[in-house]
Amino acid sequence: MTKMPLQFGEWRPDLALLDSQWAAIADNVFPGSNSYKPIPSLLPFTAAALPTGPAVGLTAARRADGSWAIYAGSRTRLYRFSLAGWTDVTRTTGGDYHVPVGQAWSATQFGSNLVICQTGDPVQTIDVDSGTNFAALGGSPPAARNCKQIGDFLVLGGLVGSPRKIAWSGLNNITQWTIGLNLSDVQEFPDNPVQGVAGSEVGYVVCDRSIYVMQFLPGDITYIFNFSRVVKDRGAVSEFGFGTVADTLYFLAEDGFYSLTGSNLAAIGQDKCNEFFLANSDVDRRNVVRFVPSNKPFVVWAFHSTSAAQTYDRVMIYNWSNQRWATGTIAAQIYAQLGSVGLDLDTTGTETGDALLDSTAKGLDSFAYIGGRPLICGIDPNGLLCALQGPNLSATVETAEAHLVPGARAFISEVYPLIDGGATSIVASATRERLEDTPVWGSPLPLEITGSIPLFSSSRLHRFRMTVPAGETWTNAQGVMVEAQQDGTVA
Repeated sequence: MTKMPLQFGEWRPDLALLDSQWAAIADNVFPGSNSYKPIPSLLPFTAAALPTGPAVGLTAARRADGSWAIYAGSRTRLYRFSLAGWTDVTRTTGGDYHVPVGQAWSATQFGSNLVICQTGDPVQTIDVDSGTNFAALGGSPPAARNCKQIGDFLVLGGLVGSPRKIAWSGLNNITQWTIGLNLSDVQEFPDNPVQGVAGSEVGYVVCDRSIYVMQFLPGDITYIFNFSRVVKDRGAVSEFGFGTVADTLYFLAEDGFYSLTGSNLAAIGQDKCNEFFLANSDVDRRNVVRFVPSNKPFVVWAFHSTSAAQTYDRVMIYNWSNQRWATGTIAAQIYAQLGSVGLDLDTTGTETGDALLDSTAKGLDSFAYIGGRPLICGIDPNGLLCALQGPNLSATVETAEAHLVPGARAFISEVYPLIDGGATSIVASATRERLEDTPVWGSPLPLEITGSIPLFSSSRLHRFRMTVPAGETWTNAQGVMVEAQQDGTVA
């Protein structure tokens, strides 16, 4: 019999998959250059749930001593995480907050100040080194749904009552909001509402139908910033669905995923996964799709798969170093990239049911113990603060469909998964005689002691699906080696 490899190639569900090099499914895996890698599960590192929910805000700020403070918010309260749990740091004047349904807290750090906002209340701030509670930001800035530090300015976008405007503070003074004083000013965009501002030294003003680059003009006290429209007729469909890595902006538009570097627009989802996303996401909640950066060369968009989903239950994962995609099935109330506080191994009461540190729930290099490591984190459906540091999720990868013996039926006697680990993996095959037929999946079968699977089937078309159970230890999944021969004779 002939042994032939079928690779788990690049995941491109929008393309025809017959006799191609593309993968049909790549779920709960990271897309490497020639393989797929496992995704850890969300692992709680405290037993204390967020006191009020759902969580609609999550961020971290760095203190002067280099440590990190983690903050989370519900629709009514704000909290700071500590080893003992969550401390309420809600404003002491003004009562509960009023985050509108469908909105979330936006946050940015400016020096020692953490600034957060949403359209239901005045902009809030806290000194992360010495502050005990949030309070209204001085200078009476306009209420806004988005805030970002751009250079030496605090910029607010999506202003209440003026959705086409942005406003920025005085130079190096976030409490200066008098127009014309210390370079503080506003800018109105004529075409469509502003979703928000992204960037760092160079800013992007992201509208729902266009994108502008904003560049500071040193010494110019008349215009202060130069605004250049670099994208027309496309913008962000979600006020949370965009962000930058270095100077590249990533955003979700109505027709799919894009990246923008300066004025160079790239349709990173075209002929790859745009159609998949549009067909498998809740159309009524695309306006709350959330972008999350990573400390690795990945960016993530979290979304609701159906109208019944109570939390973000799926993610789209883009590896910008090799332009490959995958998906994840992970439920969370909210996601963010956080720098952690460190847990003291000599401190009791900080372990979730493991005060003696004698279980294997967390490795000693866990995010829960090592402060400062930036990782994708989230508030899980139970309200627990988690990091992607748990046991591997159950992963599923699928080959394209193939004529293993062109022009004839193929008899499959054995399948050998090309994966370094995953001893309890199972493989199933789908067969059909014609493209017009519906694929019929056989029962998934486990590995034998030889590392192969006696998967007997006969058909003209085959595809193979490998599932690695949750908790398995493995590193790379490349494909399957199929032992096949012609079945019958060709007339």
